[in-house]
Amino acid sequence: MDVIVLAGGFATRLRPLSEYIPKPLFPLGGVPILNYIVYKIEEEIKPGRIIISTNKRFENHFRYWKRCLFDELKQKIELISEPTYKNEEKFGAIRGLYYAIKEAWIENDLLVIAGDNFFDFDLRKIRRLMKEKNAITLSLYNLKSLEEAKRFGVVSIDSDNRIIELYEKPENPKSTLISTGIYAIPKEKLRFLEEYIHTNNEQDVLGKFFEWLLNREPLYGYPYEGVWFDIGTLDSYKEANEYVMKKGLFWRWI
Repeated sequence: MDVIVLAGGFATRLRPLSEYIPKPLFPLGGVPILNYIVYKIEEEIKPGRIIISTNKRFENHFRYWKRCLFDELKQKIELISEPTYKNEEKFGAIRGLYYAIKEAWIENDLLVIAGDNFFDFDLRKIRRLMKEKNAITLSLYNLKSLEEAKRFGVVSIDSDNRIIELYEKPENPKSTLISTGIYAIPKEKLRFLEEYIHTNNEQDVLGKFFEWLLNREPLYGYPYEGVWFDIGTLDSYKEANEYVMKKGLFWRWI
């Protein structure tokens, strides 16, 4: 299995911090968010390759970050940079993922992780369900708040964990179970991304791709419990940082 970490956005909601630092490199307890992600990937997945998908504006930030990792992990990490320098030029998550897959010549099962996630999920569980069902599998999390769920892709599943409904940022969510930005994709299913890219205009939010795919292909979701932060606002960033500091988690990833 290979892994792509999506880190190509410009995080306009986090300005002015994001004018100078890409969001996946924001520190939590003094350690970049991306460290927590890639060390967890290495511990639990042991992937062949870890591709960081970024943009030309922040490419050198990630090159420096990579040089600071220990050698064994550093050798697995590759950078793919979209030819974009500002928010108005960005590819969006769907097109950015497709670009990274093509540029990196991905031919294996793929784990995709949004680079602004902080979580304690066991990534082996979503991989296991993907293999068991031979289907694209999403990591899910119960926010337990209908109001909060409005900001995410809202999902309903049956007793077999098959996704029966998925709506991106609904005004009136039917569920508090949401998609967290972690996806496991069997290699033979990667073709659906190319089909979507060539037939749809909405290429910014991955939830739109899964909405489209739900009518064509079985999708599954693994509902996780534990800790998850979507670092999309200054408030959520502050909350995640306070959690890491309180738990002393940063010592493990330095």
